[in-house]
Amino acid sequence: MKKQSPIVQKAEAYVFSLIRDKLPPNYIYHNYNHTVDVVESVIEIAEGSELSKEETEMVVLAAWFHDTGFIEVYDGHEEKSQEIAAKFLRENLYPEEKIEMVLGCIAATKYPQQPTNMLEYVICDADLSGIASKKYYEKAAFLRRELELALGRTETDAEWLESEVNFLSQHRYHTPYAHLKFDKKRTLHVLELKDRLNKLQEAESKQSKKQDVKTAEKAEKEKRPERGIETMFRVTISNHMNLSKMADDKANFLLSINGIILSFAIANIISKLDVPGNLFLVYPTAILVLVCLVSIIFAILSTRPKISEGRFTKADIQNKRANLLFFGNFYNMELEDFHWGFNEMMNDRDYLYGSMIKDLYFLGKVLGKKYRLVRVSYTIFMYGIIAAVIGYAASYMYFKPYLDHVVSQPPANTFGY
Repeated sequence: MKKQSPIVQKAEAYVFSLIRDKLPPNYIYHNYNHTVDVVESVIEIAEGSELSKEETEMVVLAAWFHDTGFIEVYDGHEEKSQEIAAKFLRENLYPEEKIEMVLGCIAATKYPQQPTNMLEYVICDADLSGIASKKYYEKAAFLRRELELALGRTETDAEWLESEVNFLSQHRYHTPYAHLKFDKKRTLHVLELKDRLNKLQEAESKQSKKQDVKTAEKAEKEKRPERGIETMFRVTISNHMNLSKMADDKANFLLSINGIILSFAIANIISKLDVPGNLFLVYPTAILVLVCLVSIIFAILSTRPKISEGRFTKADIQNKRANLLFFGNFYNMELEDFHWGFNEMMNDRDYLYGSMIKDLYFLGKVLGKKYRLVRVSYTIFMYGIIAAVIGYAASYMYFKPYLDHVVSQPPANTFGY
């Protein structure tokens, strides 16, 4: 920076001390470095615009003081900056007409800029020369962070880029020198920002679509049984089916053993009851046959299937009364009706859960009845066999004298001699 007049040098030292001592530390953009950048740009534009030495001095003074109001207030700092500059200049006996020019330059920097003379054009162009500098993106990041720290203003990346695109696109430099010097770079920054914004919006759009898909998948998953619930139903129903098979095996065992006993009784005992010496077998054999028959009946009842009508109506589906997980409720239906009903059930999470619960409940009811009949059959068989054995023993003891008498008699002489 070229050597300046004494008043400018005093202003530089004063502003440096003022900003160093009183500017809040979270003002990381509107600080002393920004002021120096604006001053340097003012000098450059003033020379390019062929301002006089006196005019350059006034606009440089305005540049030094234009952001000093930040030490007291953020919004409306230009008015405070004017007060600080006027006080300093009057204390240093600066001409009043020049003070008015300096204050006018400071006021012109307020956004939106509305400069009215060449000096104001110069400082307005210098104040926003940063949007055409090589360090634009670094300075923009500082400004964004400052707004967050000082004002609590937070924006997404897309919102920030969009606001920067709008700001840079709408801005126009006032002096011919600034227009030639900065406008090309400003335009390049606009194009770069638009490209970044488009890429960011595309990425956000893709991310939004992915999120929508995930949300839809999650909603769909919530409509269907969760894996833990599916496992619980699968294991429980599998256990019930195993128990049903065990009950059928037990019933088949009773049918087999009772069938064998009945075959033996008919083949080896009942056919010999007409012999006088075998009369004592009548009652216990009758007990044995009765026990086997009753046990067989209960075993058959436990395994006898029961099938319902095998039809359902649309009203049953809409009212969630039909359980389509059991074949007995649909075996007489047409395929199209069953297909419609099953889809309705699958699309309704509550209905599907309810059907699985009903299926499990009624399977348990059938098992309860099956095991109760098998238990009765086993009980009859167990106590009946005991009763038959006791009957054989008692009958033998009761008829023993008669048997001894029959055995001791000589056989009859059928020929009479």
